[in-house]
Amino acid sequence: MLMQTLSNPESRLHRFNCGNLESLKQEGIRETLLNFHKTWYSSNIMKLTLLGKHTLDQMQAWAVEMFSAVPNKKVVLPDLSAPAVPYTQANLGKIQRMRPILDKDQLVINWILPYCEPEYKSKPLNYFTHLFGHEGENSLLSYLMQEGYALDLTCGDDHELHTFSNLYMEIGLTKHGLTNYDKVLQAVFKYA
Repeated sequence: MLMQTLSNPESRLHRFNCGNLESLKQEGIRETLLNFHKTWYSSNIMKLTLLGKHTLDQMQAWAVEMFSAVPNKKVVLPDLSAPAVPYTQANLGKIQRMRPILDKDQLVINWILPYCEPEYKSKPLNYFTHLFGHEGENSLLSYLMQEGYALDLTCGDDHELHTFSNLYMEIGLTKHGLTNYDKVLQAVFKYA
C-alpha cells in the first residue's frame, strides 16, 4: 500500500486495490464485477499451468476437457502505463518511515526497473534475488549479521501493470541495525 501511495497520483497504480466485506456491499458492486468478467474473461489473455504426477497425455486431455470452454474474446489489453507512468524521478530515491504494527524493525528497499516479465526464459531478476538472498559465507546477510545489524534478509521481484518490474529487499533489523540504517544501506549498495 505504501508503494501505491508513493506512486504518481495520475497513474493507475495510485489507488486502493483490495477491499473487505464493507467495500463489497456497495451499491452496484455485483453488476460491476459481472461486467468486468464479461469484458475481460478471455482465453487469449490467460495462462494455464498444470502440475501433477499423471502422464502428459492425461494432463493434456484434462486441460482440453476442463478449459476449452473458456471463450476467446480476442481481448486487447490496454496500455496500463496511461494516463501516466507509475513512478517519475520525483517519486523515487526517497526514504519513508512508517510505524510498524508488529514489534519488528525492517528496512525495505525497492528498485523500480524496466518491465522484464516477458523475459521469462532468462529471468534476469532471479540473478539478483539469488545473489542478494544468498545466506552463506561472504553474503550480504552474513556481513550484516556479523556487524550486528540484521536478523534476516529476503529478496524478491514483482511485475506491475505490464509496465514496470520491482526488485525488493526486506531486511529484518536489530535495534543496532535500526539505529545504523544508513550503514545497512551503504552495505547493500556496495554489495550491489
